[in-house]
Amino acid sequence: MFRIPLEGIAMRYRNPIMPLIFVIAAGAGLPAASAEQTATQAAAHKPDEIASLAGLPPEIRTVIGPDVADRDGAFAAGCISPNGEPHSRFAGARLHGDTAQVTMEYGGIAHYFDTLDFRRVDGRWVHVPKQPGQGVSAAAPDK
Repeated sequence: MFRIPLEGIAMRYRNPIMPLIFVIAAGAGLPAASAEQTATQAAAHKPDEIASLAGLPPEIRTVIGPDVADRDGAFAAGCISPNGEPHSRFAGARLHGDTAQVTMEYGGIAHYFDTLDFRRVDGRWVHVPKQPGQGVSAAAPDK
């Protein structure tokens, strides 16, 4: 009964879409190194960001523990570490005044990131535990 002219519709929408497809395809071909450089440059502009475990205060390092890989270090993201890699890795930190936030990556079946909060009290860094309902450790409410 009704005939839809597919050629006219295809031609009408092809012209505006093709440049968009080329832009997306060109962006997908960027090497990972350029993305890492951009992330590193962005981090370099933040004076309160710490990019390595060595930059953390000793009290915070003690809470994190000794078996932690540094940023971009060897890390067992799965349940098995065949070469003895740690199952947690430092992802980054921010120190601002008397507060600090340290982001950690944890491996295993439940691979996830978590942020640890610290506060300076009487000149020492103290871990501030999460309150119920905060972070990844919160249980889903019953319905």
